[in-house]
Amino acid sequence: MNMLKTWGTPLLLVIVYLVSDVCFGALVGSVVALALGLIEFIRLRIREKRTDKFLLWTTFLFCLPGVLEFCTEGSDWSILQPVVVEVVLGILFGVFAFSRISPVDGLPVGLQKRFQFSAPQLNIVRKRFKVLFYIVIGHAFLASLLLLLVPGKVADFVANTLIYILVVGYFLVLFLSSFLQMRKFKGEEWLPVVDAQGKVIGRAPRSVCHSGSKLLHPVVHLHIINKQGDIFLQKRSHSKKFLPGKWDTAVGGHISVHETVETALKREAWEELGISQLKVQFLASYIWESEREKELVFVFLCQYYDCIHIDNPEVEEGRFWNRQEICQKIDSGLFTPNFIHEYRLFFKLADEN
Repeated sequence: MNMLKTWGTPLLLVIVYLVSDVCFGALVGSVVALALGLIEFIRLRIREKRTDKFLLWTTFLFCLPGVLEFCTEGSDWSILQPVVVEVVLGILFGVFAFSRISPVDGLPVGLQKRFQFSAPQLNIVRKRFKVLFYIVIGHAFLASLLLLLVPGKVADFVANTLIYILVVGYFLVLFLSSFLQMRKFKGEEWLPVVDAQGKVIGRAPRSVCHSGSKLLHPVVHLHIINKQGDIFLQKRSHSKKFLPGKWDTAVGGHISVHETVETALKREAWEELGISQLKVQFLASYIWESEREKELVFVFLCQYYDCIHIDNPEVEEGRFWNRQEICQKIDSGLFTPNFIHEYRLFFKLADEN
């Protein structure tokens, strides 16, 4: 229902234009589209105090054919009407492809908050628009030459049918490429992609998240301290590709797709340290970025747990470290950069006090 409400007016413009254009011609269709667009524009300004850019663009594009038909009626230039509309559409693609304006700005306001892209995702979207820009502008140039120099069936085919073949063919290539990638990552763990507030906006294979793509994905970290205030650390296995043999946060791991933060925390605590019962306190969340990845880290503190029993090939050993020992060796290269960051963020001030 919300989606219908959001897209309702733009879709209605399309339907009204197509029906009016087929039944009464482009001029009548454009007049009807203009009237509907203006009514909706005024309604949004009065009731919601906003301007819908997508509505303005849609109304303008649907009025253009009627204006061209009126201005070129009876002249040789009337045959270029579809080409001119295509050029306008190509310019719109070019704006999204080559400027800093986000394609999201062209969506209805109700959808803009739902579509949020990271920098790598936005680059991919811009590449798609660049290809569409070259297809549309190239086709418009070819069609205009044929319509003006050698009008006939071939020119009509190029002007009216070929563009659909090219665009559909391009999207088929994208679909096939996406399908092959899905097969490639079929047996791999998929991670949620989130915004800075932790809202899920997509998903991606684990290897892609760790490939330098900087897709923001959520993880959990658990710090365990005993009654003396010592901090438990785990030593990463030497078989791990990333930071082998380094001492790290007691528990750390990714949040899987369709998994809550709490569920992931309990699962990781069990898998890495054999803890089945624990009481935790949420400390904070922050964004951690390295050369290979970008994570939204949810940090928890635990003082009460049933037992620690390490039976995980990814964890070489584990023990409690007192604060003085950590401070003395914090710059020795024994610890992971992520742990050092969190120690200074959550524990160093307490030590100084």
